[in-house]
Amino acid sequence: MRILLSGEVFPDSFTENVGSGFEELGHDVTYSADFFKQMGYASMARFAQMVATALPQVEQRAQLTLVRAAVDLQPDLVLCINQPHPNVIRKLRQAVPRARVAHWMSDAVTGFGRQYNLASDYDVMFFKDQYIVDFVRKKLGKRCFFLPQAANPKWHRRTPLSAADQERYGCDLTVAGNLYWYRALMMEPFLDYDIKLWGENSPGWMNSPVRDRYPGRFVAREEKAKAYGAAKIVFNVMHYAEFLGCNLRLFEAAACGGFVIVDHRPNIHEMFEPGKEIVTFENRDELKEKIDYYLSHEEERRTIADAGYERAQRDHMYPERLTKMLGHIFNEESTASS
Repeated sequence: MRILLSGEVFPDSFTENVGSGFEELGHDVTYSADFFKQMGYASMARFAQMVATALPQVEQRAQLTLVRAAVDLQPDLVLCINQPHPNVIRKLRQAVPRARVAHWMSDAVTGFGRQYNLASDYDVMFFKDQYIVDFVRKKLGKRCFFLPQAANPKWHRRTPLSAADQERYGCDLTVAGNLYWYRALMMEPFLDYDIKLWGENSPGWMNSPVRDRYPGRFVAREEKAKAYGAAKIVFNVMHYAEFLGCNLRLFEAAACGGFVIVDHRPNIHEMFEPGKEIVTFENRDELKEKIDYYLSHEEERRTIADAGYERAQRDHMYPERLTKMLGHIFNEESTASS
């Protein structure tokens, strides 16, 4: 099939990994990513986006690059990872009536912003949180399905580590991701440990001591695999708005062979078996107790990491997720309970 993906593309981004998964399944993928870069404003893309957010007419005009890309490509499927304006989706459907148009939301419910996705006329929507799926089905009658995120078999895997890699990435605890208050408060008790943090976004207004440990370095692809694989523990603090869903780090870290300790969620056992493939915690006291325990029990830690790795590689890779997605999109008989 010809597939048009709309979303932000950068190394190891959700959009890039979804596209890679489709390509592994044998489909042709075209990206319609940053609307302003496509319009020739690459150096001013961030500023232009801010202006467009304040001026809806400018925003919609910029997003028409998606419609033009669809007209040129004549795709079988347009999958929006981002949230184009509902009017843009309407024009898209009119311009390429034969194409299926779908949306996969990669963020927690707090990332819905102006809720353009809920107002748009998609054939089907996918959410990584079962709570959102149940809510949107019941309240709005939309056709939507639960679809967790995944890992990319191209680079989310165990990677050989050189002595230099061990020196750079080896540590007791590692975290890769943006910083916000909940995550900072969970991390503060461990700043005296051998901890390595990876990420660029540590807001200046946050006066947590965790900010001083952020290197301003983004890790992606094989480098991320090394960071997860070299650490004794991958410390996965999920966003507080992940109600009945799991974050991307859970799948990627396990797929890289990392030992993952993560916030408990009611349905996390559907993804991994706690105690055997991952370790979960309920509060900071339990988190410290388990981190201290597993740092001193290497064999148990490795056994759990091995089991998590096998589970992730078997059940939680993008080709498997996307095969399920395509079944829902092109099978009108898919039931709402799937």
